[in-house]
Amino acid sequence: MATRVFISDPDRPSFLEQLYQGRFRWDILTGFPEQDERDRAIGDEVVAELLELIDAKIDGDAVDREAALPDGFLPELAARGFYRLQADPDVGGRALSQYNTYRVVQAAASRCTPVALSIALENALGAAPYLSVLPEGPLRDVVRAHVAAGRFSCSAETEPQGAANWRRQTVAERIPGSSDFLLTGEKVFVGHAPIADLIIVSATVRDGGEEQIRRFFVDADSPGVTAGAWHTYMGIRGFPNGWLRFDRVRVPAERMFGEARIAHRVRQTPASALLNMRGRLYLIGAPSQAVADLCCDWSRDFVRRRKIDGRGLGEYEEIRRRVAESLADRYAIDTVARWCLLPGDQDLPVNPRFEQNLAKNITSLLAWQVADRTMSVLAAEGYETHDSKAARGLPAEPVERYLRDQRNLRISGGVDFFIDLGVALQSTLAFWYPPPEPGHAGEPPAEPALTVRNNGHLRWVAAEVGRFGRILGALTARYTREELSERERTVLLIGGFARELLTCSLVLARAAALARAGEDSGQLPADVYCTSARHRVADLVRQVEDDSPADFDGLATPWLDPEGTRA
Repeated sequence: MATRVFISDPDRPSFLEQLYQGRFRWDILTGFPEQDERDRAIGDEVVAELLELIDAKIDGDAVDREAALPDGFLPELAARGFYRLQADPDVGGRALSQYNTYRVVQAAASRCTPVALSIALENALGAAPYLSVLPEGPLRDVVRAHVAAGRFSCSAETEPQGAANWRRQTVAERIPGSSDFLLTGEKVFVGHAPIADLIIVSATVRDGGEEQIRRFFVDADSPGVTAGAWHTYMGIRGFPNGWLRFDRVRVPAERMFGEARIAHRVRQTPASALLNMRGRLYLIGAPSQAVADLCCDWSRDFVRRRKIDGRGLGEYEEIRRRVAESLADRYAIDTVARWCLLPGDQDLPVNPRFEQNLAKNITSLLAWQVADRTMSVLAAEGYETHDSKAARGLPAEPVERYLRDQRNLRISGGVDFFIDLGVALQSTLAFWYPPPEPGHAGEPPAEPALTVRNNGHLRWVAAEVGRFGRILGALTARYTREELSERERTVLLIGGFARELLTCSLVLARAAALARAGEDSGQLPADVYCTSARHRVADLVRQVEDDSPADFDGLATPWLDPEGTRA
């Protein structure tokens, strides 16, 4: 069968790709990877070095309060190779694995989110990662020299018209009589825009009556480039982020990254899309895991010291339940990150790209649940600011700061509901028009490594994957792809359904792998996670199958009508 989605790999199976087609392939997950000791030791050293630097020079609450990092701190990060974590040593890189890069960003986020985002940005979307995809030639030489010099870069993607638009309003027009281009347009929400030396710009190129998205590598000091004021956000204060304007900027033809055309409509070029999928683990997943880790620690410390009418807070059933759910969500975030990154490090015969595409929503939404739950557990002390707590002599955990930072992570890289919708439209539905070849949904055998309860969850997941396929089969038989695409709430729910089933499958697979190695630490968090997820899935299915929804359009349309009244 021809490849329907460009991230498919005919030589490496994908668990999620099979799930999208209603097939439960437990065999793909049974070899759930763990980081090997040698690689972990390498990562430990880099993490320790970074934390020593941050602890000596960064006060996260001061950065948040002043909305600025200390002068000279980001250049020091660059000089010490933290923006070249995966690059080769011959350009000053540290040649870290994907998972160790994730761990470094996570460690930075445990102290200060803006620092973590700066490191993540350069290693996810900056110049250094492009060295892994650029062919030999003048452009690669330029980028290589830039990386070796330890200079700043940025990726300019989002436009004032909105990140969700397929077309790029920024255009690159070939100069008559020349092979060079004139670049014109505006970009917003660009990380490192105020400090970048090299800008990677997405633009529409018209060639032979067709339009293609291309990447241009533009020097920030080129005539016609304007770096505007910093954006001010509710959270991530101090992270250098701003807008850029390009007014007929001349760009040599060799500065365009030309890739093979692909058949379907995309906002990004194939190489940048693949970098972005993995990169969002660094930009979103790692900071989200840091938030979940911190919140679990803060909840434990608060519950241990707090009493209500002489009764310890931890003696209350609801408090214990909330703490357990946070621990399970933290375990799920960690599990998803490992599955998405370790196979690439270890060259395993699986394709994690589909999972990487969903990881942004999984990690950011779960961490948001943990942060919000922690705010409730800590009650008044959670809502109180760090400075106010300190003034009263209380342990000054910055819960509210990290809550604001985490809210950004639900938006950055694509707002959460749009991610579920987009993944379902671009990936899931691609396998159902025409429908996939008939095949058994799959039912796992009893897994000796899992507890009785987790074996029950495993059987449930397998059954739900089968139901997922039947629901999609019925919907795609009833509606054309265009008709179903217009039923956005239904498609969005399908995306959420797949996300929940994937995460349950992964936490069970990791728990089983740990148990086979003599470690039972995954059993309880997997049980708690799946128990909560089963309730969420039941609600998703009810909504998908609801034949008599409320008249949402009837209420919203008159309100949104420019000629309407606000009655």
